[in-house]
Amino acid sequence: MLLDSIWTWVGFNAALAALLFLDLVILTRRDHVVGMKEAGWLTAFWTLAAAGVGVFVWLAGGSQLGGEYLTAYAAERALSIDNLFVFIVIFGYFAVPAKYQMRALLWGIVGALIARALFIVAGLAVITAFSWALYILGAFLLYTAYKLAFTGDQEVDPEKNLALRVARRFMRVSTEYEGRNFFTRVDGVRAATPLLLVVLALGTTDVVFAVDSIPTVFGISTNWFVVWSSNAMAVLGMRPLFFLLAGLVKIFRFLQYGLAMILGFVGAKMIVEEAFESVHIDPYLSLGVIMGILGLSIAASAVLPDKDEGGEEAESASAGRSG
Repeated sequence: MLLDSIWTWVGFNAALAALLFLDLVILTRRDHVVGMKEAGWLTAFWTLAAAGVGVFVWLAGGSQLGGEYLTAYAAERALSIDNLFVFIVIFGYFAVPAKYQMRALLWGIVGALIARALFIVAGLAVITAFSWALYILGAFLLYTAYKLAFTGDQEVDPEKNLALRVARRFMRVSTEYEGRNFFTRVDGVRAATPLLLVVLALGTTDVVFAVDSIPTVFGISTNWFVVWSSNAMAVLGMRPLFFLLAGLVKIFRFLQYGLAMILGFVGAKMIVEEAFESVHIDPYLSLGVIMGILGLSIAASAVLPDKDEGGEEAESASAGRSG
């Protein structure tokens, strides 16, 4: 199969490097504040690039793998939205100047890509050797879905990030940003800038999320190229999407419940298909379910009123009348 060819892997990863170079050197070479319009164009660019990969998978691997790629990409893209809300917390915690956020996200995502590649290699190797591992992964996804739906929002404290604690233990850290530099000198001593800690926080935080998202892709496909390419394209599209979400964050109030349903669906699918060899859920049906759940969660967030906001408005109105 063409997807298993070494030249396909070399070509795809070379294309990834070229796209990153294009983004880093040409599209975002200037440090600047990213507006909604620019974020929209860049999101469209990376979405079209992902669609191009999907067309290639379809032509080279057939409709089955093409459907698996689309489903895996949609699931990863949906799950990546949750990451972006945590990134907002990290930027706020480190008080990252708006003009440096795009560059910080790029390097953080490059680190996340490397970490995910290692996760995927390890995960697929285990599944290939021990098929029963799919039961464990499926159960893990169901447990994660339960936690996401019923334990409420979890506060994210960057101070608890292990990579940051190790970095601060072994190197001096300055208190001021020095443009896009990761290192500076303080009293003649080499020190890391806060920007380096931001990149470490972004990359390692994504690794935590990958513990959920990569098993999700395993539940959709076990083809090495499909798993890697869908992950890579979803992660690369996260950066401009961050700036869109930062401006539209309120419409995703019910997102965590939609993501919980997606995780639960994929986890159950993984267990059922492994337990019953005659059962195989069509990847296009899976894609429809995932997109439908995501769309409903967004629609519910936009249509249904926020009780807290309503309460605050009522209190304000009452205060105004009493005044």
